[in-house]
Amino acid sequence: MTEVVFVSDTKVYGQLGIPQVAIQRDIGGSINFPPSAPIVQASVSRSRSDASSGRATLDELAQAIKKVEKLHDPAEITDFALQTNRWVRFDLRLAQQPVFEDSGRPPADVVIFAGDIPAGEAGQPRDMGVLLCGSIQHLRTRNLPPGRMGSDTTWLHELVIEIGRREERGIYAIPEYLTEIVPSRRPNILREDAALGVHGWVSRDNPVEGRPRMRGHAIVLMDIDHTRQSKRLVVASPLYVEVPPQRDSRRRRFTLLRRRQISTTEPTPAAQTDPPSSDPAPR
Repeated sequence: MTEVVFVSDTKVYGQLGIPQVAIQRDIGGSINFPPSAPIVQASVSRSRSDASSGRATLDELAQAIKKVEKLHDPAEITDFALQTNRWVRFDLRLAQQPVFEDSGRPPADVVIFAGDIPAGEAGQPRDMGVLLCGSIQHLRTRNLPPGRMGSDTTWLHELVIEIGRREERGIYAIPEYLTEIVPSRRPNILREDAALGVHGWVSRDNPVEGRPRMRGHAIVLMDIDHTRQSKRLVVASPLYVEVPPQRDSRRRRFTLLRRRQISTTEPTPAAQTDPPSSDPAPR
């Protein structure tokens, strides 16, 4: 079963313009009495409007995904030279970490998803990282213990928070220069180093083999790809993050091995049933 972990309701309703629709749920049933008695129909109707909760439903999210695919032609997150504001798809193992500003205190107000793509995979000439950052208020499940975002990450933390505030005010476009959203006197290189640092500690604390596979769509904030850096890093703001049904690779390997053993040890019918022939070979 697919588990929806994160949904940006402001992107669904505001940026993509999916209308909030009240959900009507009907529960119906019938009770059959003896033939001489009439059939009694019993039905119960209940309605609920998600406008009251402000949370997008799965149907509304599905509409949003279709709209992104139809109108925005999303790239793969592994594509090169991704521009700010570009919609992308992602599907990889991700670590999840709620965080708060380094000099602040809990509770967390930002959630981070970090992933790694080794050099040689998906056409990457060197190691690549993925860093998805969103407001904690859009987190649906898997609310883990929070941690500090890290040293010199104040600008990145404020950027994530301010993007959320802008979306609530109906401002969805991300400018090419992110300092137009959150001004900073620090050189661009140091801001990029901060993002790489956050990705680094989240990845180190969460080994790849323990991360679930996650997928979704997001909007690119930064594509950090300089030769002076040890790896490429794409930073993005997610529309949604979901955990699809996880395949049990160990069970699959056992099944294949068992089938292989049966096929190699089982004697053929000819070896068991055909007796030696005494007839002379035809000439």
